[in-house]
Amino acid sequence: MYIYMFDFDSNLVYAVGIYLVTCYGLYSLKHESMFDENGNFKTFGLHKNETVFPFWLVTTIIGLFSYYIMVIRARGDNDFHL
Repeated sequence: MYIYMFDFDSNLVYAVGIYLVTCYGLYSLKHESMFDENGNFKTFGLHKNETVFPFWLVTTIIGLFSYYIMVIRARGDNDFHL
């Protein structure tokens, strides 16, 4: 008999997968709104050489949004389809 400490549903697994792929893609792309010319992360702020779209904020929003989409998709009682 196996006792599992965590019960991962498929929504969470897919959302984490989307999150990791997105993080890797954004880090590889190194968009100028998140990274400086040396490839370092820009800090959050409104001054010169700062950004309102830091890497950590963008990836957090994408992770939460992807989980939300997976939960809506799994409900099955709506017209939302991917």
